[in-house]
Amino acid sequence: MRTPHTKSNSGFTLVELSVVAAIIMVLATMALPNFQATVSNAQVSAAQSQLGRMRTACDFYTFQHFEQIPGYDKSTELWSEQTLLNQLQLASNDEGITAVIGTAGYYFGPYLRDALPANPFNDLATIMVIQPGGTFLNADDTTGWVYWSDTGSFKINTTTVTEGGLVLFEL
Repeated sequence: MRTPHTKSNSGFTLVELSVVAAIIMVLATMALPNFQATVSNAQVSAAQSQLGRMRTACDFYTFQHFEQIPGYDKSTELWSEQTLLNQLQLASNDEGITAVIGTAGYYFGPYLRDALPANPFNDLATIMVIQPGGTFLNADDTTGWVYWSDTGSFKINTTTVTEGGLVLFEL
């Protein structure tokens, strides 16, 4: 004997949907800090890589120009951001005078093939050039990078400190 066919409601109950939503929220709260840490680690790695490229470019320029640190314009006897960028991104001669890549007699460089990278923490692609004997003790986020003309040292200009206590200005 057959039982009469009964109609059943299909779908999820409100309780089932609430349980699923709660589980998703718990998983999201566990994953979010890991995601934020990954983004922070990627920014630190990008900064370290960019610093390494700029430091290597300065070292190579200094080596090829008889220990003259880049950024110095012999004609004006001044240190400047523009001279530094020109000497790293263009061709140069023995005197550090720059010209378009491929110009005869300008056989050094370029040392940085790409544009100056932006600081990953403040998105600024500018350099503060500290004159010989000048001081700059603490980052202030006003430029992307800081360059000491008396030593040829580059640092990232950011006040950011990682969760692990790493002061990025000290990289």
